[in-house]
Amino acid sequence: MSQEQAANKLTYYMPDTYRSRGFFCLIFLVLTVITQLFSFSQNIGLFFALIVYFWGGGLFVIGAVKELLRLYIGFNAFLSFWGFIIVWFGIFGILQGNTSNNNWVFAELAFTLMFANFIKAKDVGYLKSSFKFVESLDNFISPSCILVTSEGYKKVFCEEIKIGNIILLKNSHRLAFDGEIVKGSTLFDENLLTGNITLASKQVGDKVLAGSINKGKDVEIKVLSSKKTSHIAGVLDAVKQSENRKLVKISNLERPALVFLIITFLIATVLGLISVYKCSDNNYHTYVLSSICLCMMMISPVSYMFSVILPWHYLSKVTCKGKIKINDVTVLERVNDSSKVFIDKTGTLTTGHLQVAEIMPAKGVDEETLMKAALSTQQNAQNIFAFALKEWGIKNKMVPLKISSLELHPSYGALVRSGEDTYLAGRRTWLESKGIEVPMPEEEVRKTVFYVAKNTTFLGCIYFTDRLRANAAATVKYLLGLNKRVCLLSGDNTLAISAAARRAGIKEYYGNMYPTDKSAKINADQNVGETITMIGDGFNDILALLQADASLAFVPTNNLFTSWVDVIIKGKDFTLVKRIFELYDKGKFAVRLNLLLSILISLFCYSFVLNNTADICLVICGFFVLNIFLIFLNSLRLKYE
Repeated sequence: MSQEQAANKLTYYMPDTYRSRGFFCLIFLVLTVITQLFSFSQNIGLFFALIVYFWGGGLFVIGAVKELLRLYIGFNAFLSFWGFIIVWFGIFGILQGNTSNNNWVFAELAFTLMFANFIKAKDVGYLKSSFKFVESLDNFISPSCILVTSEGYKKVFCEEIKIGNIILLKNSHRLAFDGEIVKGSTLFDENLLTGNITLASKQVGDKVLAGSINKGKDVEIKVLSSKKTSHIAGVLDAVKQSENRKLVKISNLERPALVFLIITFLIATVLGLISVYKCSDNNYHTYVLSSICLCMMMISPVSYMFSVILPWHYLSKVTCKGKIKINDVTVLERVNDSSKVFIDKTGTLTTGHLQVAEIMPAKGVDEETLMKAALSTQQNAQNIFAFALKEWGIKNKMVPLKISSLELHPSYGALVRSGEDTYLAGRRTWLESKGIEVPMPEEEVRKTVFYVAKNTTFLGCIYFTDRLRANAAATVKYLLGLNKRVCLLSGDNTLAISAAARRAGIKEYYGNMYPTDKSAKINADQNVGETITMIGDGFNDILALLQADASLAFVPTNNLFTSWVDVIIKGKDFTLVKRIFELYDKGKFAVRLNLLLSILISLFCYSFVLNNTADICLVICGFFVLNIFLIFLNSLRLKYE
């Protein structure tokens, strides 16, 4: 945590704590109004005001004291100081015998603290969904597994398994331990750990990590870790520990609080001196009370809260038309301040859908023969390779062969018969198991390759690549133009990620990274002063998203995972990232204009009071309503820009 974060860390309470105190203030607001309407003793109103200030506003007072001890003045100090002026004004008025308007002022105190408590409750309310996600992690890995014994198979709890035991992992089951395959071969879905959309082929002697899902045949695995010390357990523990990072987020109410407080208080002090200087009789008391009332109007936290909250509220609504959801609007400032942007590859910079990248016919075979054979084998299949081949076929107006029979072997390959010929397509190991000799170039192990054969003759191979999202390259160029350093991270192999980086215009990239590696890389850059924005898409990015100062995620639907993300992007176009980076300046300008309007209207109110004999409280209330109305209009325009 940086020194600035430590200084600005907010005093934190649960949302329900603020909410209950808000309702408490509401009750005393009603009681104070009744006291004024029925002309009860002013001492009763003062008593109510003291209760409201020290109980209804107690959390803000405590927060202000803690922050002042760290030499920080923010919204808590602003609100506490304003409340103190209100209480002091009431006591001063009672002592001077001028009590006609005291209860209305005390009602303003109760209303302001009620509003502030409800705002703070909403400000930290998003944490609740995060806590639910943390609780769900405990049930992420199955509590039981199948132990291989000399007597056969036995279902046991994972806690009973010891390092060195052999377990049976069936199809579609998630591995609870890090291990090594000792019998059989299969395909593993490692998307959770690496983000890779293609399945990883594993043979005897290969290492497999907890969290991987068996997508092929049953295999026996030697356990190399306990459930609590596995790779995925480390990731889950890190997620739980990262909960504290949620509490360091700085509210939008904090940033301009000190400046606004100083400016308005100085202006109010000058106005007070002017009012005393201009009085033509000895009735100084009336002029002083008028100045204090105006002082309260000018530094009213209600006007301040509306000025700050409404622009960010409507600005976030601009992006919420089914494409972007901003969970934490304070992220816009951190996005603006970020010096480096990390982008995950698969599913983030790219669509997560393959496309044909390179066609490599065998010697003596033409490209059309190879592609027609490949397309024919996949015409009834539903997998990432089939979708890419069908799209290529439509684009190139290629019609597949008519087939008489079809054999699909999910995750391995397909076999079809057309006339007297047999066509096979799929993984190299599968074709070799059918007696077909397949040459393997040295670099092919680092690429996504699809092999094709006719009868026993190898026809060639097709290389696939993950396509970039629409406008990905243009958005990267935009970020570079903002002097942001852009870096690509991926659990995919180095060759695949270098190709994607080259197409997107990114020069810095890192491959073969697990979730903990991504987080460690971001943390290392933060330690040298970088402010980081992370753009990801899935669970394999969660540690990096939590570690980053600002987190954006391409996620098609809401789920518990997305509660940890500052911004959810549901659209497919990468231009949406550019849109997020553009929002902060608009919001900051609107906030400053709102605060300026509050000061100007207060000055006009002061001038009006000095030159008219109308009831001061009515005048202040009228100008307050006008102020809120103009703030509302200025903020609302952001929704339609």
